[in-house]
Amino acid sequence: MGPDSEGEDTLVERARHVVLSAPMSQREFADRVGMDPTALSKALRGNRRLRDVEVAAIAQVGRVSQRYLRTGVGRPPAPRNGAQGTRRRADVVDAELRRTQILEATARLIARRGFHKVRVADIAEACGTSTGTVHYHFPTKDDALRAALVFYADRFHTRLEAEFESADSTVEKLRRLIEVQLTTTEEDADEWSVWVQSWNEAILDPSLRDGQRGVHARWRGVVLDLVRTCQREGMAEGVDAEALAARFTGLVDGLAIQVLAGTGDMDTARMRELLLDAFEPYISLRKGS
Repeated sequence: MGPDSEGEDTLVERARHVVLSAPMSQREFADRVGMDPTALSKALRGNRRLRDVEVAAIAQVGRVSQRYLRTGVGRPPAPRNGAQGTRRRADVVDAELRRTQILEATARLIARRGFHKVRVADIAEACGTSTGTVHYHFPTKDDALRAALVFYADRFHTRLEAEFESADSTVEKLRRLIEVQLTTTEEDADEWSVWVQSWNEAILDPSLRDGQRGVHARWRGVVLDLVRTCQREGMAEGVDAEALAARFTGLVDGLAIQVLAGTGDMDTARMRELLLDAFEPYISLRKGS
């Protein structure tokens, strides 16, 4: 959703007005509509297209009609707490948008420069703000690394959900899962860079391990659910689904590190081929096989 389309811009403005008028924080609003908070923030800034299901959910939670959101015709949202309450909500939304901006810059800098080479002053400069503002949102660099890890994990799952929506079978979902893992863009490399750096820091600092485990468990859960669905559909009968999912996720991580580090002859195409074979002979992902 970009600024080149007047109709979509007005949809953005109306969606932002609905969120602003709701008697809850933007993060709670995102939870209620089933969106990642970062994805909602991007949509409210016009940097991400709202899907039809998201427009419908925003209308339902915000107690307006979809017609109002899409065209401006109909009853607008009523301020829940009067003018003063609306101003407070505006301040909250602006603060959350600022936090998202800082988070995106922090994640990108850590990915491309390395955790230990990024200074708070670098983040402030990238965002056009003060070091005090950065410290307000992320008091320590460890906080920034944790937030960057969650940021990229949420980005990954948002992309994965979009891919799954258009997949016509569980096997096709597994194929899409592999494609989303590959480092085909600069942003993919950023995502993997933060993930690998967070591993390294968790080895040295046990306080970072809970966050690491949580992100990994979420990702592994997706793989395990797909394997178990395949079993319910008659594939991989009698196979230990937990073990199969663990082998696959371990393979993904190891191959991605090799691609990222330029190790040997490993590249994206080779990684794809190895991952397509990862579930053989229990689940065949190659088309026509």
